[in-house]
Amino acid sequence: MPNLNGGHLFIRCLKQEGIKRVFTIVGDTVLPLVDAAADEGIEFIDTRHEGAAMHMADGYARITGEPAVALFTGGPGFSNAISGLPAIYTSESPVIFVAGCAELPEKGMTTFQEVDQIGMTAPVTKGSWLIHDRRRIPEFVATAFRTAMSGRPGPVHLTLPIDIQDEPVSEEELPPYLPSEYRNMGRPQGDPALIQQAADLLRNARRPVIIVGNPARYTATQEQLTALVEATGIPAFTVEQARGMIDDEHPLCFGYADGALNATARRFREADVVLLLGKRLDHRYRYGQVFGPDAKLIQADPAAAEIGRNRGVSVGLLGDLGAITEQLTAAAGQGSRSDISDWVNQLGQDRQGWLDELRANATGDDPMHPLDVFTGIEHLIDEDSFIVMDGGDYVQWGRSYFSARKPGRFLRLGPLSHLGAGIPYGMAAKLAHPESKVFVFCGDGSFGFYPMEYDTCIRHNLPITTVLGNDSNWGIDKTFQLAYYGRAVGTDLRTVRYDQVVEAIGGYAEHVENPSEVGAAVERAINSGRPSLVNVTVRPGASPLAQAMINRRTGG
Repeated sequence: MPNLNGGHLFIRCLKQEGIKRVFTIVGDTVLPLVDAAADEGIEFIDTRHEGAAMHMADGYARITGEPAVALFTGGPGFSNAISGLPAIYTSESPVIFVAGCAELPEKGMTTFQEVDQIGMTAPVTKGSWLIHDRRRIPEFVATAFRTAMSGRPGPVHLTLPIDIQDEPVSEEELPPYLPSEYRNMGRPQGDPALIQQAADLLRNARRPVIIVGNPARYTATQEQLTALVEATGIPAFTVEQARGMIDDEHPLCFGYADGALNATARRFREADVVLLLGKRLDHRYRYGQVFGPDAKLIQADPAAAEIGRNRGVSVGLLGDLGAITEQLTAAAGQGSRSDISDWVNQLGQDRQGWLDELRANATGDDPMHPLDVFTGIEHLIDEDSFIVMDGGDYVQWGRSYFSARKPGRFLRLGPLSHLGAGIPYGMAAKLAHPESKVFVFCGDGSFGFYPMEYDTCIRHNLPITTVLGNDSNWGIDKTFQLAYYGRAVGTDLRTVRYDQVVEAIGGYAEHVENPSEVGAAVERAINSGRPSLVNVTVRPGASPLAQAMINRRTGG
């Protein structure tokens, strides 16, 4: 048995929370912590850039629905890692960001690699703390996990000085309480009277919709949400981390809850009753004005501050979204309700028309359209596959076209659209589910952020497959420049053989220019059993998302 120190105490606390692996690059001020983690059997997933490790933790949390831990040295390791933190904060992922620092008594003396880690993380976390005493380690770790998972989820930060990591501890100081003893383990239900009001609105609606957003990923299940739409017959849409919380192939699910990516969702303006399960009334929804002025909104959320934010609501339901979903299923599924078959049929026609419109772009012309890529490989994607969407206007066509089938298996950059996170997300997916195919879609600009993570893939045996759309420019921004100013500045890239880059690192790669060869090339990449990339030459041009954003700005 090793001599126990503060590092062991911290790691024991993480293990008690169910943490089995951490995402990291090892450095000076966490060496005692790292050594203790090795004693305790924690698995290290070490990347080639701290930002990539943060994105891996984000992806792992999204995929598993549980908190994930990223661990780095203080100073430069911390400052590299923090580049990923605003994206995690705006995406509301429960990541525990841990960093070391120099000895506590030297704080404020221009000590080794000193920066204000607590102050820097505070604006983009739900909580940020310096652990100043080894005896407080269990308390701070408990507080961090409780904060990350309460209300709307989100990241937190802990700084642990190296001298506290090194301090001896006794067995008596190890965590005395289990998480069930210091965290609310129940599911707060919505007020019964308000549940009944909401149920009455839903039963009497002629054109109702259900929209499922971020926090449902962590507090509801696919079974609960599917039961709600089947009991009520109400059409549903999903967005953000909730994509796949209702299978897009379900007859009552109509895909992306975003009119810029799914023409069916443009019917939101005609809805008379809208049930928002964790969806914020943000800029994408024009702060609630995407719905008609007479629409009655029912907003269910685990955070009181979100209810009625930006637009008043008819009914506000505060509580656990899984519990509220069950309550609404029981209440709204009983008794007579309005006939909404015409509304559901209309949405079905819209959905089919949108898919037909997208497929019409796959003409087989040279250079190929992005839909030539996505239609050419869709037969390789099953319901257990992971679809990871990075940046690039090419990718937005895939977001519009592909179905989200299961929770945590359709991953997209969050509201901050932090480019380059796709490969780390893909690595996290393969780590969590090595039996599943992992498809990463990215543009050539996005790929440039973390190409060396293919080395991480090889070292940790993570055979992801990236399908790169190469149009030799920063696509969406060049499109915007041409639309707004009639010229493009600083948005051209070189035509680079990224497949050769991946081959040089040790992966499998192909270069494809003919649409008819895409499917076979991607299949060979998957079957190689190695981290792989297919570099596909595509034509530039505005995606549905880009065109919607241009129309909004120009009034077109």
